[in-house]
Order: sequence, then C-alpha cells, then structure tokens
Amino acid sequence: MQFPEPQVCLAAWDAVVSPNILVLGDLMLDRYSWGTVDRISPEAPIPVLKLAREEERLGGAGNVAMNLKTLGCSVTVSGLIGKDSIGNQILEILANEGLDPKGVQQESDLSTVLKHRMIAGHNHLLRLDHDPPAYYQYRNYTNLLKWLESVLPGQQALVISDYNKGTLHPSLLKSAIQISNSLHIPVLVDPRNHGNYEIYEGCSWIKPNRKEASAASGVSITDKESAIKAAGLLQQKLNGAIIALSLDKDGLLLFESREEFIFFGTEALEVFDVVGAGDMVISILAMLISSKATPSISAHWAQIGAAMEIQHVGVVSFEREEIRKRFVYGHTSTKIVSLKRLQRELIFNDESSLVITNGYFDKLSSTHLKFLGQLREFKGFTVVAINSDASIQRKKGEPPLLDEMERARLLASLQSVDRVLIFDEDDCCEIFRCLKPKIVVKGARYKYRQIEEFKVINEIGAQVEFLPEYSM
Repeated sequence: MQFPEPQVCLAAWDAVVSPNILVLGDLMLDRYSWGTVDRISPEAPIPVLKLAREEERLGGAGNVAMNLKTLGCSVTVSGLIGKDSIGNQILEILANEGLDPKGVQQESDLSTVLKHRMIAGHNHLLRLDHDPPAYYQYRNYTNLLKWLESVLPGQQALVISDYNKGTLHPSLLKSAIQISNSLHIPVLVDPRNHGNYEIYEGCSWIKPNRKEASAASGVSITDKESAIKAAGLLQQKLNGAIIALSLDKDGLLLFESREEFIFFGTEALEVFDVVGAGDMVISILAMLISSKATPSISAHWAQIGAAMEIQHVGVVSFEREEIRKRFVYGHTSTKIVSLKRLQRELIFNDESSLVITNGYFDKLSSTHLKFLGQLREFKGFTVVAINSDASIQRKKGEPPLLDEMERARLLASLQSVDRVLIFDEDDCCEIFRCLKPKIVVKGARYKYRQIEEFKVINEIGAQVEFLPEYSM
C-alpha cells in the first residue's frame, strides 16, 4: 500500500462538510484540578498541590463527541449515566455544548464514571477514579435500542466508544451493528481492553491500542511483524474489519489485508500527555470515513491528530483548520494558535508566568532573533503576538514582505518562543485584556513613548520590560 499523495489528502480533508455521526458509549466526567507545588506535606512524603483552578469536561465517549463537534460534524450522543451529581454535570455540559442529550439514559443503580486528575504544570500528580461496581452490566437496554433504531437512519457513521464500564451490553452492541449494516452505515469501534472481540463482529473498523490488540489476539506486539500478525488475527475474528492499530511511540498500523497494510510513523516531537490520543484517532477516522475518504487518507489524518493531542497536557479538541495547518506547515504549526486555543492551553500552564511581546516581525533580522532569544531570561511561558497581513496593510498602506503564516512559522521555529498568535486588530490591547500576561516585553525605543497598549498594561497590572538593541 502506498502513502497517499499530499494533494489528494488535502482535497479529501477540504471536501468534508458536516457529516451526521452518532457516538454510542461510556460517558464520563473528566475533572481537572491544577495548581503549583512548592512544598512537601508534613503529614506524609507527598507533594501539596496549591489549587489554582478546576474544570469539568466530557470524557470517554463524551470526549469523542466533543472532538467531532469541534471538527464541525453534526453529533448525536448516546450512553448511560447515573442519577447522581456527576451524571447531572454531564447533562449540563452536553446542553451547554449544544449536544442533544435525548439518547442519554440515567439509571438510579449506576455510579457515573469520574476521572479526577490533579496536575502541577505538565506533571500529573494523581488520578482519582469513581467507577461503577466491578462486573456491572446494564441489561435494561430495550428503550435505548429503540431510540437507536429511530435515529440511525439519519446518520452517516456510528462510533462505538467502549471503555468496559458495563453500559454497553454485548446484545446491544450486536443489534446496533446489525442495524447500521442494514442501513450501509460504517461502524467504527474503539474497543475495551478485553479478549472477546467477537462482540464487535460486523463492524467496519476497529481501533485497538497495542495492549488491547495483544490481549485480543494473544500476540505480544513488539515489532512490525508481530503487529501485522496480531492485526491479521483480529481481522479474522471480525470477519474482515479494517484494523487501525495504535502503536504509541511507533505510530499507527493501517491493516486492510495481509497484502494491503501501511505503517504511519509518529508525528510528535514531544510527548506531554497520551490521554485522549485514541479518542482523537477514532474521531478523525469517523469524520473522514463518513465522508467517503479512503482508509489510507483517513488513517494519515488520524495519526496527525493523535500527534497534536499528545503534545498537550490534558484532553483537548482541535478545529479542522488547526489540523490542516499541521499537515501543510509541519510540526511548527502546533505552536501557532488562535486566541481561544491559547486561553485553553494556559489553563494547563501556570498562568502567572505568561510573558508576551508583539509586533509586525516582518523583514526578520539578527536584532529580532537576539531580542526574542532573551525572552527565556524571564523563565515564563512565552508568546509572540504578530499583526495579521490585513492589520499591517491598514497601518502601513502596503502588505508585509512575508505573509502572516510565513512570519508565524519562522517565529515558531525558535526555541525561545512557546506560542505564536496572529491578531487582526491594529494594536494588542484586546489580546492583553484576554490573556492578562505577567510580563509584557517591548523594545527600548518604546520606553519613553505613550502608546494605547500601556493603558491596558496598567489596567491588568502587568510588568513592562524593555530590551535594548531592537528596532521593530
């Protein structure tokens, strides 16, 4: 099997409109508590987390639904939660995100799944799990199945996100797959860590990770040869399903047959957190397969999305354009972010350490590089905000020498720069108000000038640092 041509990949990505996709699976609540650690507890040899902020997000199948929604798909969610405070929080988030909760059932005898992560900087300190009882199995699925029968005819793909929390009875899975097959709807499965994959028989795709595939096939996956062997055995069990085998640091194996397979290498340069990578893979596969893209093109994009996911702490969703930029511009594009994305990322960093500078950064010279290299002296999370092409055209009466993406890519390639933000306003006032940086860095020539941004800097209480030998 040949790697897909870049132009063909882009054409397939750009051809996606807004497919209708149903997500069926284990719904969870992801709770994040993040802060800083500066001492050890006197009660035990453990770090003390000084809490800065908490946030709740959809997890499990809910994270897949959020990925698909952010990618621009029309998403329907189905699953089971308890009649408890955690379940009520999930319903509230679904409503706030505009995801229809009609396919979500609440059961009084079920404990809703909670994953509570405690994080300092990029380091996970502890995860507290709140799970249903061991061996719980939901059997009263008749109403849920009737609802699935009513909505599946309007879908273009069914994603089954199975975390083995007892909400997906094998008979429910079998019926949902049979209905989808009768409607010619592709079924994509992210399976449980369990050897019995016959419960997914009839699915179109299955996406196990290394551990899951080893358990289901009985093959210890240590290299490409063993991965191919395991994928072949899984495909036999599933009567011909396409296998997308996630191999963590070794990338992804797309296995259509023993004659048709391809290994996609990992795209990540740094790994901060592997949580959510599998959900990202199944989400992108579902979007593209439902839009009639080929398996190789779908898997290629899925691996790019997974690489972006593991370069962030915590679970994040990406807009379609963000992933497209990664494809076109390479790994430096992950440092080029929107204001909304940056605000989300700062949740997982120490917000008080934000250092920002701004300017055109056209006609880049050695003085620019020297200036930017000194940003690391402030020991913070560094952001360079640059004027968009349209902004420069308005202010200077002519376009910049380098377009905004060329300028952003060059800046993103510098080790001293953590993120690059393109803004369209004439000044950086709104950016400063939204991000509230600790330090704003300016060239020395601004020290005795009065500019609009200084009013905002005073308003938010930021510190201004002036660096010499720099001209904008």
